Amino acid sequence: MIKNKQRLMILAFTIMMMNGVVNNLRAQVGPYIIEDYALNYSKLGILLSFISIGSMLFYFLSGKLIEKFGLIKLLFYGIIYNIISLAAIYLSPNYYFLTFSFFLLGSGLTLLNIVSVNLISISYSKNRGKMINLLHLFYGLGGIIAPYFVTLVLKLGFSWAHSFLFSTILLVIIFVEFKTAAVPEIEASKNKTMRSTKELLKDIKVILFSLIVFLQIGVEFSIITWLAPFLKDVEERSDLEISFYIALFFITFTIGRLLASFMVEKIGYFNFIIFTAGAASLSIAAALIGGRSFTILIPLSGIFLAAQVPTAQAAILDSFESSGIKVVGFAQTAGMIGSTVLASWIIGFVNDFISIRAGFFILVIALAADLLITSYLKYITKKETA
Repeated sequence: MIKNKQRLMILAFTIMMMNGVVNNLRAQVGPYIIEDYALNYSKLGILLSFISIGSMLFYFLSGKLIEKFGLIKLLFYGIIYNIISLAAIYLSPNYYFLTFSFFLLGSGLTLLNIVSVNLISISYSKNRGKMINLLHLFYGLGGIIAPYFVTLVLKLGFSWAHSFLFSTILLVIIFVEFKTAAVPEIEASKNKTMRSTKELLKDIKVILFSLIVFLQIGVEFSIITWLAPFLKDVEERSDLEISFYIALFFITFTIGRLLASFMVEKIGYFNFIIFTAGAASLSIAAALIGGRSFTILIPLSGIFLAAQVPTAQAAILDSFESSGIKVVGFAQTAGMIGSTVLASWIIGFVNDFISIRAGFFILVIALAADLLITSYLKYITKKETA
């Protein structure tokens, strides 16, 4: 007999895997959206940015939403909301409706993401860190599945939009799991020692951490968004090759997160961010300079990029103690802005007016900035504790 705690774990993992699949369909469908709607890269970037805008808004409101509705209602409404969002993408008659539909999708996925993290956090409070890392591995698994799922849908004669419509099957599975598990409510926190938002936003370390996560998530989403157009338009690779490269990125990303859990405590949070940012930057630079034979280094950089955000979050929690959760929220919001501004707008603009290759060089610069800011943050943190 499966215990309720295990049912909640399975439910949370399924939600996160669904998130990984649906949120990363964009990596494969971008070129087809360009063809169907006669877009340039800038317009595609703006379109996809609305996923992040929707996500950013709901991350910002997440505390209020849980407080008002509770986990049970939030999960139920989230399932319905996502089904509507996916159907809207499939039925979109024009660019503007599709843009709005992607906004709905981003906010809907975030709703369920919030639920999954809270389910694990409540159910496994004694080994929360380990279980949340494991939870994110399922997001990576979803990312691995996504490109092959799109390829299968296309090979069966369906359009790219059907990949979103068929994803509702995952939501039906989540609903069935939801009905068989007793989802707990969240008790209000009695912790009164958190620093005020105004005070935290004046702290230079909060700003630096937020900037770091802005760059980290911006780079991550840039690769997810623009790797397929790079492979298709610059290197003229086949759909199967593109699927392989995108899947490889998520495979290495998943492996990287797993390996990081064994290494990060020994190396130290700041040192680990510095090392992985440098390694990822060098990998992408080598791929761009080396040409077609070295392109595989771009997806392989996922093994280094994977540890960036979780390690930054761990460093935040370690640095700010009781106020850490609040600062993580600020940083995550900054990261969502990064996924919009850097990954969609800036890279899309550079792709259009210079080249896609130049857009990837922006990522090398962003990772170098990540490294430098982290080094400075490490310096001022040491100075404070000296």
